[in-house]
Amino acid sequence: PEGCTPENTAAIASNLAGRTFGLECKEEGIEDDDSNFTRFLLLGRDGVVQHLHKKIPSKTSLVFTLPNSAGALYKSLACFSLRDIDMSKIESRPMSAALLNYLRFRNTVTQMRVGKEVAAYGGGGKELPRFRYCFYLDILASEMDEGVQNALHHLREQSDYCRVLGSYPANSRLVGPVAEAVEALNAANFGKTHGGSDLRLKSLPSDDDEETRQLSIGFVGYGSFARFLSEKMSSQHKLRCTDTLDKSKEAEENNVEYFPSFEMSSFLQGLDVVIIAVPMTELEETMESLPLEKLRNKLVVEVCPLNVHPRTVLSRVLPPDADILCTNPMFGPSLPLDGVPFVYEKVRIRDSRRADSFLSTFERARCQMVEMAAEDHDAYVADAEFVTHLTGRLLDRNLLPASPVSSREYAALCDVADMTTDDSFDMFYGMFKYNARAKELLNTMRDNLASVERKLAAKEAYLAASAEMKNTDRQKLLAECRMLLREMAKVSNNADSAEEEEGPSLTEQKDGSSSDA
Repeated sequence: PEGCTPENTAAIASNLAGRTFGLECKEEGIEDDDSNFTRFLLLGRDGVVQHLHKKIPSKTSLVFTLPNSAGALYKSLACFSLRDIDMSKIESRPMSAALLNYLRFRNTVTQMRVGKEVAAYGGGGKELPRFRYCFYLDILASEMDEGVQNALHHLREQSDYCRVLGSYPANSRLVGPVAEAVEALNAANFGKTHGGSDLRLKSLPSDDDEETRQLSIGFVGYGSFARFLSEKMSSQHKLRCTDTLDKSKEAEENNVEYFPSFEMSSFLQGLDVVIIAVPMTELEETMESLPLEKLRNKLVVEVCPLNVHPRTVLSRVLPPDADILCTNPMFGPSLPLDGVPFVYEKVRIRDSRRADSFLSTFERARCQMVEMAAEDHDAYVADAEFVTHLTGRLLDRNLLPASPVSSREYAALCDVADMTTDDSFDMFYGMFKYNARAKELLNTMRDNLASVERKLAAKEAYLAASAEMKNTDRQKLLAECRMLLREMAKVSNNADSAEEEEGPSLTEQKDGSSSDA
């Protein structure tokens, strides 16, 4: 614009645009939320779908309208879900006046052609409403795929308007004429630099597929939980570990490179992520023993069951250019990852792509990803975790013998016992030490157990007293029955004796009377 000069003009743009046009970057990362991304679309009359082969991940955007009937949206989405076509985005927007007028015109033409009222909206001669919604949908497939073609045919049977806006590569990959234009731009910028950086565009920031990006991850401490994590991550990332004890055999079984503790500098060399997998009681001592300069520009992850204390330690000890991620993977060797919560807090993240790549490992394992501040996490989880592990340690396996027939409750108790058996006592002690309410909860458990014992003793005494009273009452009842029977027998005997005495006197009287007669 007129009056704009390089000295008085600034623009908000991506690093890619700045490098392409030779702009000087004044400040990076000005967004309020580092997970916020702006989506740019390149529009043109000619699409690039013909350049999308099966090995290129693709997206397709489409827009459609639906009749105002119950379950219409559910039925339209079923066109894709029944064919296992993933959907990444859906939005609803008010229909433009031009599109609404077009549908009205088409509705009128249809009625005139058929010769009767057959409205395209809802049927039965209904007129189109004055206000309608359009649905914008993104699917993770190309419109040329057979399954997508069938889904679109199915959708058009339900919709009175459906249009495919286009198919394009996912992750901003360059294909077709766009790639050719970039190559021409690179050729023009060959040998040119700006601020010491090459102006040629080598790749887009999103060209790296986060789903397949391999990280170099190291475990400080290789206990049971670290071994479990390495089993789940060894197929996706390059792993190494170190421990104060010799864990070379365990590391070799899980395809993990082992470094003894005196080779800590070699262990940290070239790592992207460092996972601190030691008990909370040893966390501070372990962090202070590490060569902190070697942790610069690395992502440090803690996996303790509580987060406030580890966050405080890491924030105080680590250099300011080290990223910090506090996590609580709420699973273990005896539990599957599918559906289990994975709680995390991005305490200090400068390289968000690296952190997201690490978290995507558990997201792909179908964990329930929950981002939560450390204070909120401990408020919700600390008491429940302590009580759970305390209960599991009280439930000795000898108290829970194997049974071919068991209830769900019994099976749940066995699972709790198995889960806590795999965890070290040091981890449990950390839950106790760094939970301010642990002693109160322990006393409450003790009081509850004593209360149950008192109730059992009282119930037992009551039943014994009731049984004794019933026995006493029974004896009295039997004695009374015997007395009544004796009295009845005595009365019966007396009645029989009286009848025997009266019988002969009457006979004699009758005999005497007849003789006189």
